[in-house]
Amino acid sequence: MGHHPRRRSLPRGQLIPVTVIGGYLGAGKTTLLNHILASTSERIAVLVNDFGEINIDAALIESATSSTMTLTNGCICCSLVDGLSAAFDAMLELDPAPDRIVIEASGVADPAGVSAFAHGPGLQLDATVVVVDSETIQATIDDAYVGDTVSSQLAAADIIVANKADLADVQLWLTGRYPTTLITPATNAVVAPELLFGHAPTPRAAASHEAADIFESWQITRDRPLPRAVIERYLHSLPDRVVRAKGIVWSSDRPDRQLIVHRVGRRVTVRVGPPWPGEESTSLALIGLLSTP
Repeated sequence: MGHHPRRRSLPRGQLIPVTVIGGYLGAGKTTLLNHILASTSERIAVLVNDFGEINIDAALIESATSSTMTLTNGCICCSLVDGLSAAFDAMLELDPAPDRIVIEASGVADPAGVSAFAHGPGLQLDATVVVVDSETIQATIDDAYVGDTVSSQLAAADIIVANKADLADVQLWLTGRYPTTLITPATNAVVAPELLFGHAPTPRAAASHEAADIFESWQITRDRPLPRAVIERYLHSLPDRVVRAKGIVWSSDRPDRQLIVHRVGRRVTVRVGPPWPGEESTSLALIGLLSTP
């Protein structure tokens, strides 16, 4: 990936969130990636296998070399010419650091294998997103040649984007097969970035869709430690309309370490994180569907 800026240290305890986008050939991964780049307010570093395989919106490209693209919104795209580990090292050398790293896996890759790299130093896996073609997914998953590949991709997903929902409605079918996974229908891969990324940035004018209008967000803070068992029970007890929850908890079980918590759909993960960089406190963000009148 060429010459990189000098290595600079991330602030103690600060991790760069990583989002992995997977899905079989033709599902709409690059369409989703373009939508994210056009509508995000974050400075994103995108890692892709080969620029020749994708089509970044020309209106976003400021400059390009054989291994990188600099975009007009401050985002950058890097080709994985030297492998995923080398690409992550290069991202950690950038100053300023990206707000997020997004990886577009190849159409036949297992997203779980790609996501495993996002647990390295300085990184934190946010979510594994798998895009499916709603019109063809039921036939593809039963295909003798590619069915196992597609099944493995879906099994690795925290979020399934049922793309091309205008052509077929497979949400109920997918829910029956993957009951703990968050499943969201989409047309032209238009999904609110705050749903994929687990927080609610201010929508930009480019995000001219109604998806962002169906979510609301809450913030929970606490300046006293909580038992890990209490926070786990709370996350599991949240109603189904809360589609994402994430944050850092001050746990009385390990008061010296951050407790990293996630809920995507009904899937809950809790793990011990790095030492506290400053004052200990609990901060939990929740994203939910707006209540119907």
